[in-house]
Amino acid sequence: MTSPLCALGHVARTSELAETGIDGKGRAALVASGAVYKPRQGTFACTHLEPAERVAIACKARLDCVAVLRAEGVWTGHYAGIHLRLRRGDRHAPARVAATHRDIRVHWDTELFPGGSKTRVSTKEALFCAARCLPPEDLIAAIESAVHLGRLTPAEAHEVMVALPRRLRVDIEKVDTLFRAQSGYETKVRLRLEARGHNVVPQFPLHGVGHLDNLVDRVVAVETDGKQHAETLEEDHRRDLMTEAAGIRVLRIGPRLVDREWDKVLTVIERMIREAQQRKVTDSAKPLSTRRIRRTHRPDR
Repeated sequence: MTSPLCALGHVARTSELAETGIDGKGRAALVASGAVYKPRQGTFACTHLEPAERVAIACKARLDCVAVLRAEGVWTGHYAGIHLRLRRGDRHAPARVAATHRDIRVHWDTELFPGGSKTRVSTKEALFCAARCLPPEDLIAAIESAVHLGRLTPAEAHEVMVALPRRLRVDIEKVDTLFRAQSGYETKVRLRLEARGHNVVPQFPLHGVGHLDNLVDRVVAVETDGKQHAETLEEDHRRDLMTEAAGIRVLRIGPRLVDREWDKVLTVIERMIREAQQRKVTDSAKPLSTRRIRRTHRPDR
C-alpha cells in the first residue's frame, strides 16, 4: 500500500508533512487508512516497510551492515540479527535500542560511503561495514554477490575493497574480480577447492550445456543446486548428460551438504578428479587402432 510518505523516503517528521500540505487531519486520515503508522512522537512512516526497517525507525537509526545486504538479497551466509547505524552523540540511543528487546548490533562509525536512504545506509557503506562482521569466506561471497545482483558495479566493489584496512584486505585476496559466481554457495565451493590447491573456473562455458557452476581441474563439474523444482529436474538431467558426454564428470550438491558435510563432499570430488585424470592417462597410453589390410593376390599376367 503506497502513501504520500513514499515520496519522502517512507518516513517523515510532522514538519516535513506540513510542507507538503498534509495537516493534522490529513495525518490522522493516513494513519486511519492503514497506510501510515506513528513509530515515535512527531514521526510517521509507511506500514509497508520491512520489520527490520521499523526497528531502525523506532531506534532513530538506519539499517546497516549485513541487515542492509540481506534486505537487498546480497549473500550474508547464516549471519543473523539487526545491525543499526546510530548517530554519534545520541545519548538516548542505547535506551531506545534496549527497549526493542531485539538482537541488535550497533555501529557508530562515521560513514565512508554516504548515501542510501532514510532507513538504510548505502550498499557500499553496508558492505564496507560487513567486512568487520562476516567471516572471510562469507565476505568474499557477499562482494561477488553484490556485483552479480547489480547492487554494486565492479568499480564500486573495488572502491570498497581498497578502502578496507590492510588486515582485512588479506581476507579478500581471493575475490573473483570477474564476479562470475551466481550464488554464495558457488563462491564458497570455489574458495574451499582452491585452498586445497585445485584449479577452479567459475561459470565455465560448455557448448550445449550453458555454464558449469565450477569446473575443477578441467575434469569435474561441481554443480551447486539451490531449491529445485520438478520442471528443472529434466533440464538438469539433460545438462548432466551433455557434460558427461563432453568427458567431464558431474557432481551435484545442495547447500546443506556444503554447510554440514563438506569433508565428505571434498573426499568424493577429489576421488572423482583422480579417477578422471587416471582415465585420461590410460586412454593416452593406448596404441592407435590399426586397420587390417587384406591383401589380394592378383593372377599372374
